[in-house]
Amino acid sequence: MACSVPFHSDILTNHDGSNAGLSDQFPASFRVDDDLYAPHDIPDFKFIEAELDPKQLHEIAHHLWLAGRPVPPRPLHQQMLLGRDIIVSERIDIHCVWGQGRIYLKPIPRFLLNRAFWQQQLTCHCASTVGTNRPCGDAFQTCCDRRHLAQCARGFLLSFVALVARESDYSIALAKGLVPGEVTWVKWRRFVREFLHDESGGELGPERLYADVAKRFIYGELRINRLRLIDKVCHGPFSSTFMSNWSSYGSFARDNAASIVAATAWILLILSAMQVGLGTDRLGGSDAFQAASWGFTVFSILAPMGAVLFMLVIFAIVFWYNLVRTRKSEVLRADRLGRQWRRKQPDEEVNMVVLPPKG
Repeated sequence: MACSVPFHSDILTNHDGSNAGLSDQFPASFRVDDDLYAPHDIPDFKFIEAELDPKQLHEIAHHLWLAGRPVPPRPLHQQMLLGRDIIVSERIDIHCVWGQGRIYLKPIPRFLLNRAFWQQQLTCHCASTVGTNRPCGDAFQTCCDRRHLAQCARGFLLSFVALVARESDYSIALAKGLVPGEVTWVKWRRFVREFLHDESGGELGPERLYADVAKRFIYGELRINRLRLIDKVCHGPFSSTFMSNWSSYGSFARDNAASIVAATAWILLILSAMQVGLGTDRLGGSDAFQAASWGFTVFSILAPMGAVLFMLVIFAIVFWYNLVRTRKSEVLRADRLGRQWRRKQPDEEVNMVVLPPKG
């Protein structure tokens, strides 16, 4: 399948017929290693890659079946029917990720609806070097970087084709800032119609529609708790690629304390049932039940204490890990900025004024 622009209409035209230039459709600033930069007229490849390529998800693409189904995401109105709050996030790696009554969505960047951007930045001009005229990405070849980004862009737009299916979905998307304001409902319908048809006007079936889509976007909605589990299994227990479960030490303590209290309540319920059983003639005289009751009584004493101790140990490990990491990042940041603000400089020393004694 050739690297072509999946639409041919200009849907960013304002009501007066004007249209912002491509250079005005990029963010005002962006970060690279925690440093702020203003983008050039056409940002470099790394910026575009950060905007469109969910690398973290592609690294675990073979495990995504554990977090979601390979079907398009449900429309926005249905997301609200499920009780999910729509949270705007500019992170491409958590686009269409849901959990705890929320679904995270990345707004459509204006430049992604610009045909000139696709032609300049997302069109692959690679030729085969293995004796065939097929473009890269076909048989016996690997995708070049631009073709891979084009596949990510196609998949991202395909997710919005599914999310904004009806006018009610469009109203929600517009209110949340998920689509540019100059894109009207009529323009969006035209865009979707072009996206779902080929250049000759023929309708694209599922096989052709997903033939040039990045692996992540074959899956629609992904569960954030399962992504966290996959991430920790693949990259270690301290990895927090998909946001931590806890935003503070207080929330960590509350959630774990609630789990311990709930488990203790179940233990107390079982102990109460055992106590009733020991009061009956049949179970009170049973040696097996007596032994089981004794063992579970000891367990009910030791388990909560062990759970609290384990939570405190994990808390201490996480606290010191974050403390060391914070200090290390501060040192690296000071070296990068060429400043040492924690040490008092000679010219910053306060001159002490000695007052004469009274009387």
